Amino acid sequence: MANYAIGIDLGTSTSEICVYRNHESFPIPDPVTKLAIMPSIVAINTRGELLVGEDARSWVDVSSRGIREIKRKMGTEETVRLQGKEYRPEEISALILRKLKENAEEALGTTIREVVLSVPANFPDAARLATLNAGELAGLKITRLINEPTAAALAFGIKNIQLEEQLVVFDFGGGTLDITVLEMVAGVLDVKCSFGNPQLGGKDFDEAIISVLKAKFQAENPEAEISDKAYGALKEAAEKAKKVLSTSLSHEVRIPYFATQNRKSVDLEVEVTRLEFEVAIAPLLDEARQCIKQALNVKKLRPSTINRVLLVGGTTNIPAVRQLVAEMFGKEGQPPDVGSDLAVGIGASIQAAIIQGSILTDSGIILTDVAPFGLGIEVVSEVGRQYMLTYEPLIQPNTTIPYSTHKTYTLLRADQKRVEVRLYQDNTGKAKLPVHAIDTGIVAEIIDIPPSVDGNPYPVQMEFSYDINGIAKLRATIPNINKSIELEYAQSTIRMDNQDIADAAFRLKELWRQNALAKEYEWLICKAERFMAEIPPQERSPLSDIVMDLKKYLVNDHTLEIKKTGDRLVDCLFDLESNLEDYSA
Repeated sequence: MANYAIGIDLGTSTSEICVYRNHESFPIPDPVTKLAIMPSIVAINTRGELLVGEDARSWVDVSSRGIREIKRKMGTEETVRLQGKEYRPEEISALILRKLKENAEEALGTTIREVVLSVPANFPDAARLATLNAGELAGLKITRLINEPTAAALAFGIKNIQLEEQLVVFDFGGGTLDITVLEMVAGVLDVKCSFGNPQLGGKDFDEAIISVLKAKFQAENPEAEISDKAYGALKEAAEKAKKVLSTSLSHEVRIPYFATQNRKSVDLEVEVTRLEFEVAIAPLLDEARQCIKQALNVKKLRPSTINRVLLVGGTTNIPAVRQLVAEMFGKEGQPPDVGSDLAVGIGASIQAAIIQGSILTDSGIILTDVAPFGLGIEVVSEVGRQYMLTYEPLIQPNTTIPYSTHKTYTLLRADQKRVEVRLYQDNTGKAKLPVHAIDTGIVAEIIDIPPSVDGNPYPVQMEFSYDINGIAKLRATIPNINKSIELEYAQSTIRMDNQDIADAAFRLKELWRQNALAKEYEWLICKAERFMAEIPPQERSPLSDIVMDLKKYLVNDHTLEIKKTGDRLVDCLFDLESNLEDYSA
């Protein structure tokens, strides 16, 4: 494994795994599909088989059978439902990571363990921790979380070490927009600032096309009822239309059996033009425009000071997005040498090679990064002769990381028995009150504090650190009492504790076991279905009933019934084949 440095881009819409080997980085394609870019989708088919990536495409939009765009739920308390069971976002991400891991292991002929994993620059603390947990559940050790635009800049910078310029990475992917300003000097990639929107991406552009298609169809068929199954096909059609409209001025969309009207099926047959698409996405472009302005304003930069704009992510292929970039910066953006879709994964593998020592920093490239947002706590301060809760920053947005600080506060009263510390996120650097910031959900308290002997409130020392992975740690100590009391993160529904991780690992193990069982009987079901196609319809009923039972038990994971029904199917096929041979004789 010493010769391989592995990087993964775990994206909202697509993911890829890349390897740095022999002074070169390249993506690892799926051994079956031969595609380097894998859809970030998971599904279970009617046979109970777990499908990840391209194999899941035909099932992902079937109700309760598939999941897509799970990345947007990372770091939240939302769960998703897959074939009647609830899963956390970390577990679904782990399935995608495990598939990428298996692809790489088959291609390289070795076990993959340590990897560098990319995350959006504006991913909050909870989402970063969720990503680390997903890696652990997938059997991976994440040696570093690298911000996606930083990884893309690394992929560009390592081949352009001689350049001295200020550049912007405009990273517009399936689920997020990140805009990062960097300075390149003598092989040093120095991140100056980063700003973006973690809830703006290609998914929203797809929804804009879906709205156009539905509106056109309903205008022609006002009484038609769109079937639930049609929405999956509509999603696929919208994604295709978005790509076609990047090179064509119009596109014909046809979805058979899209709706019903007067008990008859109605097809969707509409034309969508690039102009209609651009009108629909105008609000999204305005949001992106504001992100560019705020990213530049962080360091009071003028567009004219930017020498180059790197376009990263599939959404940058949209002509209107490229035009927006050209208008805002006064120059056309360009994809990195390795392409807009693979730059993040390749950059992550380069970072893995640097950590591993395959790329020496004294002869290669040096990378610095920043915290894209600020973090702080709420404290009681005197404002206008009255006391009130205010926001106290511990780290400002775009501070170079890793970073640590020590601050000392005091309790309010000498007889105070407990103190609560709550961590907030400040995206602007201008927060003055807790309501101006975002509650991260990290809350902890020190309890059972004895009264102060001298009547003075105890001092509270706060130790804060923000590491290279973007993970915050906070500890509070009251040094005046006999033992120091450390601040620990309270259990939260958006963060997995050790028991949560153990429970998730068990659920995934059961899912993988169920999948193995489904694959074990796949050949038998396929044989039965081929046999049914060769016999008259009136003779298929007994065999068809057994096959349906077996599929049902496989999906519901009824192990004992699976074995019994599998044996019944073997016997039934044996009898039918014997009768067929006797008849032929």
